[in-house]
Amino acid sequence: MSREKLIEEARQAAQNADHNLQWMDKHPDRFDPTKKLEMQAYLHSMKRFASIEMKNARRPGRALKLRTRLKSLLSSILTAER
Repeated sequence: MSREKLIEEARQAAQNADHNLQWMDKHPDRFDPTKKLEMQAYLHSMKRFASIEMKNARRPGRALKLRTRLKSLLSSILTAER
C-alpha cells in the first residue's frame, strides 16, 4: 500500500471517529451505556493514530535530498583537507 493511500485512510478514519463521537453525544440512548468509555477510548485512539500518520508523512524524495546534500558537503570538506 502506498504511503499516500495509508495517509488518506488514516485521515478518513479520524473523520469517521470524530463523527461517531459526536453521534454518541447526540444519541446516548442508542448504544449500550456500559460500553461507552471503551467505545470512546477506541475512537480517540483512531484519531491519535491518524494524527501520528499525518506527522510521519513525508514526501519520498525529501530525505534523499538532505542525504545527498550532506554527502556532497562531507565530500567537499574531505577533498579540501587533502
